[in-house]
Amino acid sequence: MEKKYQFFISSTYEDLKEERAKSIQTILSMEQFPIGMELFSAADEDQWTIISQTIDTSDYYVLIIGRRYGSIIPEGNVDAGISYTEKEFNYALSKNIPILAFILSDEAEKSNLTNETPDKIAKLDAFKEKVKTSRYVKFFKNPDELASLLSQSIYKALQRKNRPGWIRTTEFSIEESHARILQLTERIHTLEALNADLRLENDRKPNLILSCHRDPENEDEDGNPIGNEPDIKDGVVHYLVKPVYMDDVAEKITYSDSFNREKSFSKADVLLLRTFFQNGFSLLFRIVNKGTLRATGVRCKMKIPKGLIVVSNADIEEYVTYGMIGLSDKDIEERQRTMFAPEGCKASDEKVSFLSVTELESNVEFANLLDPVDVNISSQEIYFEFAEIRHKDFQFYRGAYFYPTAVGTFEIKCSILCNEIVEPVEQIIKIVVE
Repeated sequence: MEKKYQFFISSTYEDLKEERAKSIQTILSMEQFPIGMELFSAADEDQWTIISQTIDTSDYYVLIIGRRYGSIIPEGNVDAGISYTEKEFNYALSKNIPILAFILSDEAEKSNLTNETPDKIAKLDAFKEKVKTSRYVKFFKNPDELASLLSQSIYKALQRKNRPGWIRTTEFSIEESHARILQLTERIHTLEALNADLRLENDRKPNLILSCHRDPENEDEDGNPIGNEPDIKDGVVHYLVKPVYMDDVAEKITYSDSFNREKSFSKADVLLLRTFFQNGFSLLFRIVNKGTLRATGVRCKMKIPKGLIVVSNADIEEYVTYGMIGLSDKDIEERQRTMFAPEGCKASDEKVSFLSVTELESNVEFANLLDPVDVNISSQEIYFEFAEIRHKDFQFYRGAYFYPTAVGTFEIKCSILCNEIVEPVEQIIKIVVE
């Protein structure tokens, strides 16, 4: 059954009328439901009840921030001192509704509707920082660019298919649903019986242990790393960040894409790309069952600390290889040079630089890369699961690319659970960046 999804659009109004109109048009063009609260006054508590209920029934929350903070809730009211837009954001966040956030770039043209008091400017800056915490935002310069970025984000959100959505009642069969409920009820009874049997075997249980490894694709036949790969000793990942070679780039690198359009990368763009691709690394994770009973429904959740950016290996591979389809050998070589310095070249400048999340997000080449399609990876979390791991056996998850934004020791908190154990197994993976 085909689902349609509801997108709640939240922003200030007067300064972003065109942006809101473009957003509504974009959502409708993708055959989804946009909903905005232009007809409601959030200052009225009764109207706030309607707004909160509308957010509750929405599948996604679209936040657009311009150069105005907006009207502030007066003293004596709930959430006094913040804007109505920030109140909507806080509510969507508390309800765990996926947030698609877009912020007007500092490079965008100024408007006569953006005059704000120093107090409101400070509140707006603080609000932007709150929004950028633990999520990727996209920056736009004009309504058309916002529409394009919103379209890309919606496409990726729909690929994940993890929201309730809406289904036409004509596509819903009560008889089929009733039969399915009976099947599930019978299944529950079967599982309860199996669970009772398992409780009688308390002496037999899984023992799940997580470890990390280099990706074999980045090793030679003798197991030695190819390129700047991490060293793993006693379960601790050691990674040495190296200076990036740039002497081969005069002012820019230019090549023609598969549509014979000229693609040009400035020296600053090339430095950003090379820094990301040459000072990042892939890790492969293995869960081994050293217990006496097979583990079923194995789930692993990994919390990534600040200072590490995690991206899907599949997204990295798609970015590197997909853009080379249909290119000539010379254009392929030039495109490769935007990401990787020529082999054997050593940087003359020994200074090591890092990229911030904001720098990556504000670059068009990385805007989509940092918004992964892979449902196993979000901004600061990795989640994967296996149907089963037999005792004395193991399973691998490969698909995580890490980029450090600073030197230091980072601890990834891992939690492993399966159907046969009650309390999750907690582990720490340390990554030392030097």
